[in-house]
Amino acid sequence: MTAQTTSTELSRAEQACTEGESALTRGDTAAAEHHFAKALELVGAHAPGDRAGDAGGGPDTDAGYGPDMDAGPGPDAEGVARVAARAWTGAGRVRLARGETEDAEAEFERARALRPAAAGPLHWLGCAAAHRGDLAAAERHLTASLACAVPHGRSLVQRAYVHARAGDKDAALNDLRAAAQAGSLDDDARWVDAALRGRSAREVALRLRRAALAALADSGSRGGADWERAGELIAAARGLDPGPWPSAPLYAVALVRGGRRAAAVALLGDAVGNDPADHRVTHTLAVCLLNSADKEGSSPWERCVAAWAAVLHDAGFWEHALTRAARRYDVAVERSLVPALRAGLREVLERHMPDEADAGTRVAPGPLLQREADAAKLLAAVGGFPSARGGGAPLFCGPLRIAELGRSAEFGAFAAALEESFAAARQQASAYASTAPAPTAAYTSLTYAFSELGFAQLLLGQDKAADALAALSELRCSGCRKRGGPGAAAVCEPACGRFDELNPGYAGVPDKHLRLSLDARGLALEARLSMGRTEMTSDRPDFGAAAAYWRRALVHSRELDRYRETQTAIVDMALGAARVAHRDGRLSLAVSTLDATRSVIGANERARLEGQLARVLADRGISVANDEETLLDQPAADLRRSVAFNPHLLRAQVSLGIVLRGLAAARWSSGSLSGARETLREAVDQLTAALAHFPDDPDLEAQREAVIGDLDHIMWQPDESEQ
Repeated sequence: MTAQTTSTELSRAEQACTEGESALTRGDTAAAEHHFAKALELVGAHAPGDRAGDAGGGPDTDAGYGPDMDAGPGPDAEGVARVAARAWTGAGRVRLARGETEDAEAEFERARALRPAAAGPLHWLGCAAAHRGDLAAAERHLTASLACAVPHGRSLVQRAYVHARAGDKDAALNDLRAAAQAGSLDDDARWVDAALRGRSAREVALRLRRAALAALADSGSRGGADWERAGELIAAARGLDPGPWPSAPLYAVALVRGGRRAAAVALLGDAVGNDPADHRVTHTLAVCLLNSADKEGSSPWERCVAAWAAVLHDAGFWEHALTRAARRYDVAVERSLVPALRAGLREVLERHMPDEADAGTRVAPGPLLQREADAAKLLAAVGGFPSARGGGAPLFCGPLRIAELGRSAEFGAFAAALEESFAAARQQASAYASTAPAPTAAYTSLTYAFSELGFAQLLLGQDKAADALAALSELRCSGCRKRGGPGAAAVCEPACGRFDELNPGYAGVPDKHLRLSLDARGLALEARLSMGRTEMTSDRPDFGAAAAYWRRALVHSRELDRYRETQTAIVDMALGAARVAHRDGRLSLAVSTLDATRSVIGANERARLEGQLARVLADRGISVANDEETLLDQPAADLRRSVAFNPHLLRAQVSLGIVLRGLAAARWSSGSLSGARETLREAVDQLTAALAHFPDDPDLEAQREAVIGDLDHIMWQPDESEQ
């Protein structure tokens, strides 16, 4: 240092020290180091060398210097020594915050050499020694600090910590009592005092939590040191008192920021179990799991999906989100935005999920989220599931959350009661169709959605019938798959303990295993019907494949006592497709569609198909016959089939007579007199039969007379082929 330091430089050095100590309070060690180096330069001292390290300040912020410090040999020298010692102490605190204990002690020793009677350097030397684990040196330095004319305000508390670590409980308590009398006992020290006094675990845990909150409140924008400290205190509190705690999301955030994500997940999991309808807890857990699933192994993916599905359809969550948005942007936010916001959030979540089933779940997380969210939507449509046994706020979630809460049996009873009420509503609707409201579709699919059938149901809704059929081929848990082998039934064994967990919708149903198996067959039936329709209506229809799918569907329908219903559904699909093709002028496609369907349908439903087929064949036959360049054999075949299917179709009867007469003329012209005679005889028989259905029809009578005349004329002509 130099005696030529001016008062202006000294003032600037003091200001730099103040700014450095403020930066330490914020946890900005880089800025603090810069300010202390500047102060040392201003007073002519050598600044400490640059050393890299992580940010993080300690709990003590008072440097221990003030106007009452011991004076030096003269006014100027005293001021310079005081500021330089203050700067060296600050530089040491930077090193200590970075974990550079030996370098920190060197800086503190420089400060003590300048101000041997000042409490600040002694206090921090004690803290550094405690960091090193040298408790004897720490006690010696802290005791010396307390013996100064103006003791450091934190030395009593720090010495109490040292005594506690050394196992001297009485000495620690004496220091804490003295600190309390001096007004320097903070929340961090109070939990130590409570623990040393043998207070209850709950009280110590409460004081630990208060100390953690105090660390966060004091940190402001400080770095990770305070978060780490808060995390340590909260983890210690959890060890003493697992809860439930109020404000669990706040403590969980502190644990995450303090590097204790697993502890945060455990805390939030307990909080969810205590109040599963609290969207704040569920949302915090969902965010925590989404950002840690790739680090925590496989199981968090299912928990993550369960939490997000519950959030997506929680009205309280969206009300809170709209309120916060309105407050943030100072505009009214309409509730009509919620569906779009929900869809956007769901898309974001799906993008974060792995595409393949390699996350340790039986189903890939993406489809798992879709199943879970769709189930939550259906549950919301019926008012939600009570969050507590016997009542509570409504819970909107999927089957994974139900299983996680251990309430599968209750949900099964809940779903069964809804099904009964739906059946009653359906009966009432059929009895009073004009007045009773139609029951919501949510009741019909709630049981499926809250089971392993939910995946197939989801895929069917996305027109992925083949994938749905594949999903139905295996509904067992991993244990039953291992025990049963590939030839076993697709559902879990009756004694399986995981059946209710995987299928809460069936947990309250008598003969639940059989019921699930039958419902799976019902969905398989729907899948095969859909696959047949897809083949039939594609740009390049495969009528053979469509017929095969529908034959298999009819087999399923017999097992489920739904044969007539399934036949009707197949015929309805075929008729619809044929009408579209007919309307578009694709008559051959319409004929092929109806013919393929007729090949698999029994006699009781064929009449509807044959009536439509008769009309389409008549239209195709007439259309082709009107083309002068086309032979009449095919139109005649179409019209014969049309008349055979529906002899009451006058247009087909008249047209067949005309085509047969024209076909006979063509054969006569080609030299086949016998072929012409045979065709004319067929025409006479056909027109005679037609007149039985349409007596005295002038067109038919005129045609018959003309055909008989042609036949009489041909009968007298010599046939060269017979000579």
